[in-house]
Amino acid sequence: MDTNGKPVEHLSAAQLLAYAAPTVALQAMLVPMYNFLPPAYYEANVGLSVGMVGLIVFVARLWEAVTDPLIGAWSDRTKHRLGHRRIWMLCGTPIALASAWFLVNPPVGASALYLLGWMMIFYLGWSMVYVPHQTWGSELASGYHERTRIAGFRETGAFVGFLCATLAPIIYWGFIRGIREPSFSQIVQAVGVFFLLGLPIFVAWCFAAVPPTRRNPTERTPGWGEMFSILKRNKPFARLLLAYFIDRLAMGTYFAVQPALISQAFGLFPSLLLIALSITVVAAVLAPTWIAIARRVGKHRAYCYANMVTFVSYAALFFVPHGNLAAVLAVVALMGFGNGGTMILPPAMTADAIDNDHLLAGSEQAGGHMAFLAFVFKFGMAMGAVVGLTLALQQVLGYQGLQQVLEPVLDRGVRFAGGWLPALMLLIPIAMMWRYPIDGQRHAEIRAQLEARALARNSR
Repeated sequence: MDTNGKPVEHLSAAQLLAYAAPTVALQAMLVPMYNFLPPAYYEANVGLSVGMVGLIVFVARLWEAVTDPLIGAWSDRTKHRLGHRRIWMLCGTPIALASAWFLVNPPVGASALYLLGWMMIFYLGWSMVYVPHQTWGSELASGYHERTRIAGFRETGAFVGFLCATLAPIIYWGFIRGIREPSFSQIVQAVGVFFLLGLPIFVAWCFAAVPPTRRNPTERTPGWGEMFSILKRNKPFARLLLAYFIDRLAMGTYFAVQPALISQAFGLFPSLLLIALSITVVAAVLAPTWIAIARRVGKHRAYCYANMVTFVSYAALFFVPHGNLAAVLAVVALMGFGNGGTMILPPAMTADAIDNDHLLAGSEQAGGHMAFLAFVFKFGMAMGAVVGLTLALQQVLGYQGLQQVLEPVLDRGVRFAGGWLPALMLLIPIAMMWRYPIDGQRHAEIRAQLEARALARNSR
């Protein structure tokens, strides 16, 4: 934004680094939330059953089905001198920090209600920071390619967060404490400390370097009844949401099966952190490649190519020989490259879909759109956990936990659940998004019509 609160055509790298910083902490904390804390940490350390943990995760995600759209809609309608996005981030930060502390430090005999309650509070605070922050990025610039650049910086920050979540336990437990193979509990605690220290620092840096967005005072405020009409009215956005949900469903399925796949099917538990590290390093380093690809072929085609790369990596997991670390590292490196594109491009396409809805409805609901996208991201990942852990592993294969010795049939089943099952899911978003209607040319037409309408309104 410029000094008048209007979108600009190019932001400095320093501004974009500061804008992306909160994403580092936010996404770092999602690593233990998805991979270790509910399915492994509370199962192994607290004693909750795998099925109970899966149910708790599912209920917490249903809670987000209510809170995410509301947070987005409220931030659209908020007026505050700090900025209508920044005030929500400021209020959400202490909620996320306090709940994260209780989640990673459960008392002896913690109940299922303890996990559910603090997960719900954590996701509320997390969304209060995440949804307005995502929306703020869509408002910083109006250009088709500049929005991809903004999303690229932010989502690269997400992969840096994943990287920090991997490095924090390696550095603290491995290099400082001399523990080469930290437990799930130790991994979770190290990442929790990084989140508690990092989030307030990164939010403060973001606020100091990036000016707030401002509402156009001549534009009407959307009514509450319009919040869910976005999904009915904005057809391209509805298509994107469905494709992104299936894409995240596939990723959530993989992550749910990953502990069993790496530790038991591949026999590589001592290398679990190294494998996670290779994914995040490749994703962070090569994420900018997708910005260049999108500039050349368009965002929607680049998104399809990213899913194709991820499809190949998931499918290849089925064939990795037991104990072959080099083969696993090669496959997950390819996965990291594909994941970079599937993280960067949907938010960038959503920013363009917001303009399309603005043209149709006569008012901008950026927060509502980004809230739906955030919900689909998290709900898809959670449903993937249900599909991978509860349905595929438990109900179909009879999987009992990380201490189980895998017989040949169960070994192949785990490989299928973590490899071919998510791979086949990705064929759907590829088919759906290949002919997505908002490309660079169509977006330029939308922006021209919006600017003409604004000029006519301001001249009255």
